[in-house]
Amino acid sequence: MGTKMAVAFANIFMAKIEIEILRQSNTKSIFWKRFIDDVISTWDTSRDKIEDFLLKANSFHPTIKFTAEISETEIAFLETKVYKGDRFNKESFLDVRTHFKPTETFQYKNFYSCHPPGVTKGFIRGEALRLLRTNSSQFTFGENMSNFKTRLQNRDYPARIVEKHLSEIEFSDRKLSLAQKNKTVQKKILPFVPQYQPALPNLKDTLTGK
Repeated sequence: MGTKMAVAFANIFMAKIEIEILRQSNTKSIFWKRFIDDVISTWDTSRDKIEDFLLKANSFHPTIKFTAEISETEIAFLETKVYKGDRFNKESFLDVRTHFKPTETFQYKNFYSCHPPGVTKGFIRGEALRLLRTNSSQFTFGENMSNFKTRLQNRDYPARIVEKHLSEIEFSDRKLSLAQKNKTVQKKILPFVPQYQPALPNLKDTLTGK
């Protein structure tokens, strides 16, 4: 992305263009949200009018071109697939499930690669939390967790360790996992970060006198 400010500059630039495009358009979306250069929107109009909106949007600025996926049932946005599930017919709620790009190969690090145990735990727990947050249905969450477990075992992760870490993530905790957490001011510390080598003795035990 270039400089550290590149994302902020891109956001400011896109916001200015976005506001003008939406203001000048005769066809208005019901819902429009953007994350940097990815947009999700809903429309209550014909496909022809949406395509006409895209045509005008692409002529607004010489270096900004929009591509679109138009669907009446589901759409990909960032790491999710937003779709009309069972809840849509009953309660008019859209659901989400985890979206994997066609190029995804799931080449996780091998369990026996030279990494501290905390890295293994953090990776499994982090990916499981991502699946929890990106699946609003318990069925799709369970399906994705099952697939994740299989992929881990294919990379030589012992079933005991996989079960131990995955059992800590339950669908009943989804609402809590989506809640915004207030960051507390942490005490400043001077970190001691030696190079990891499994053949060395446990430094933590050595330093604490255990």
